[in-house]
Amino acid sequence: MSHSASAQTTTPPGLKTYKGSCQCGAVRFEVDFDPSQGTTRCNCTICTKTAWWGINVKPAAFRLLSGKEVLGDYSRSEASHARFCKVCGIRAFGHGHIPEMGGDYSAVNANCLDGADLSGIQVTYLDGLHDTWEQLAVAPYVSPFSAAMRA
Repeated sequence: MSHSASAQTTTPPGLKTYKGSCQCGAVRFEVDFDPSQGTTRCNCTICTKTAWWGINVKPAAFRLLSGKEVLGDYSRSEASHARFCKVCGIRAFGHGHIPEMGGDYSAVNANCLDGADLSGIQVTYLDGLHDTWEQLAVAPYVSPFSAAMRA
């Protein structure tokens, strides 16, 4: 299956619509996201073991385009649901309600965005392991695969 050459289209200033999918393409989605708002990495066991890199948005900013019938749901509590493709196993997005994170949320795995270059985007590291959601560190993302890193 081929992906479009452009992973994003422009919407209101700062906000972009990104397309994403699982590895096999059975699950496809769109998310409206302002890169200046940054991303998150959590140290809980599920996020650490699946290399989750989260883009957190309000539920209205996320749209599942296809694959509802192949979605699995893993949750350690009612507060958070990790949705994954039952065909290829990729954890593409999630949703839930965590008061410390602003209530209802949807989240996509930045690693599942099709063709997006997120070099330099802010990553906030959170303590989900102890359910405090305390900010542990903030750093810009540097892709080890970018052209600048290979030069």
